[in-house]
Amino acid sequence: MDPLTHGLASLALKRGFFPKVPRPILISMIFAGTLADLDWLSAFFGPSAFLSWSGGPLHSIVGAIATGLLVSILIRTYAKSRGLILSGVLWWLAPICAALLHVAMDTLLSSGVTLLWPISTKRIALDWVPGFDLWILILLVIGIFLPELFRLVSDEIGAKSKKPRGQGGAIATIVLITAYIVVRGVLHASATMTMLERSYTGESPRRVAAFADSMSPFLWHGIVETESALHLVRVPAGRLANFDPESAVHIHKPEPSPILDAALRTDAAKKFLLTARFPKATVQRETDGYSVEIRDLKYDAIGQNSRVVEAEINLDSASRVTLAHLDWQNQPRPH
Repeated sequence: MDPLTHGLASLALKRGFFPKVPRPILISMIFAGTLADLDWLSAFFGPSAFLSWSGGPLHSIVGAIATGLLVSILIRTYAKSRGLILSGVLWWLAPICAALLHVAMDTLLSSGVTLLWPISTKRIALDWVPGFDLWILILLVIGIFLPELFRLVSDEIGAKSKKPRGQGGAIATIVLITAYIVVRGVLHASATMTMLERSYTGESPRRVAAFADSMSPFLWHGIVETESALHLVRVPAGRLANFDPESAVHIHKPEPSPILDAALRTDAAKKFLLTARFPKATVQRETDGYSVEIRDLKYDAIGQNSRVVEAEINLDSASRVTLAHLDWQNQPRPH
């Protein structure tokens, strides 16, 4: 999710479950709850680095614990230099909880996180919520800032609350967001089941995926893989939903060939396929040989066109690889 959502989630976690910790621990929780998104800076080092680091070690349980500990130690050291001693366990436990919350929230996305790194580099993606969820952000804003408004009103009339600042609103917000996510999960299961129960151009599904819409929890962007094609389709979810498999966009798979086999054996293709959910190869005849482009149709389904990686392989007429690299999708090629 976006850093703003993660920052507000860390603040809600602090107010709800660590209401009496001092300000330095709040600062460490916000830093620990957002720093995992620094792996997006790997895009400045190229598409290969981005594939390796985005959703990688920083988005693992080990990475979250390490991030939380590092941030808490740095903040504690700074606080000590200012004459404030942080004792007990909350100075490190609260930031670790914020970092783990970040990772837990990002497992709900379609981008995937290496949750069990370094034991396993397999990416976990539940596909329940979009990368930017307007409703979660709205709930966080209301749950955090509405109690502040009530507090100001109470202070004006002289009524002092004995409860910790914003604790009730934060807990209510966390409960509502949890319920919202559970509903998203139920609707996701309904959408995937709907796709599995239909046929597409006379073929049965081999596997399907439903990706969340940013605005409506009742609309999902589906991909269905059959024997000969990949199908992009919008899937309404819910009891009254009317799903039409005939509205799918059909994208046929390429025929097996020595050209395609040679392209798939390159290191660039292998690295790309480690993270691609629904890879689609396109083979084109060129004047001096062939070009093979491999892209992940997941991004076509969700409409994402920034920071999207594809594999590009060039071969000569004898099927020998002359160039194989990863590049940003839709980037103009040099002439």
